[in-house]
Amino acid sequence: MSGNEENIMQFPIEIIDNHVIVIDNEKRLLIDTGSPITISHGDEIEIFDSKYPTNDKYHGANIDAIGNFVGCELDALIGNDILKNFPFTIDFENQLFLIWDALPIGSDFLEDYIQANFSGIPTINVEVNKVYQITSWLDTGAKISYIKKEYVQQLEVVKNKKDFFPGYGEFEVPIYKIMMTFCGKDIPFEFGVLPSELEKAMLTGGIKSIVGADIFKFFTLTFSHDKNKIYIKYLL
Repeated sequence: MSGNEENIMQFPIEIIDNHVIVIDNEKRLLIDTGSPITISHGDEIEIFDSKYPTNDKYHGANIDAIGNFVGCELDALIGNDILKNFPFTIDFENQLFLIWDALPIGSDFLEDYIQANFSGIPTINVEVNKVYQITSWLDTGAKISYIKKEYVQQLEVVKNKKDFFPGYGEFEVPIYKIMMTFCGKDIPFEFGVLPSELEKAMLTGGIKSIVGADIFKFFTLTFSHDKNKIYIKYLL
């Protein structure tokens, strides 16, 4: 559905197992900044009032397989090849996904910002335990956030959770509570530790952690590829 303002479209979201599912004309779309590509049932999809080319698989998994992992039927996984085309907001508080023609100056969606590198997965800097400055991916498709195991050696496991990765399948991970400083705000955050094989494959090249969809419990975020910024609205 379209918003009343000329420069904005807004769509409802469902939060399913901590995944961001946008509903557009009855199509169910998984928003995944951790994916460079979009996949669907065909070779194109009409969403957000435009048509976009799509692929059929991501890491060997088609959209039906990913839907099975997520826990609902999906029409597409929307990756950065589409998301880079417009500023967008993910708002858990009001369960909305917003697409902007132009960012509204003075909006409460733009209270503050952090710098981000959008050359691939959005890359940001965060601080953990008030000590370590680390480089992280901001992956909206990740239902669990992850950190390298070296940062949790002295911590106790608070619980275990199941997750999945296309091409690898399901796995269970230990979860730790760590204080994370994000845009100057200290938040008690949960991080998992990946199986060794996945940690070696995913947390490479200076990337120490993956900040997943849990971040939307604390902030509404607006992603602006053109400005290399992620704008922050505080929910604390």
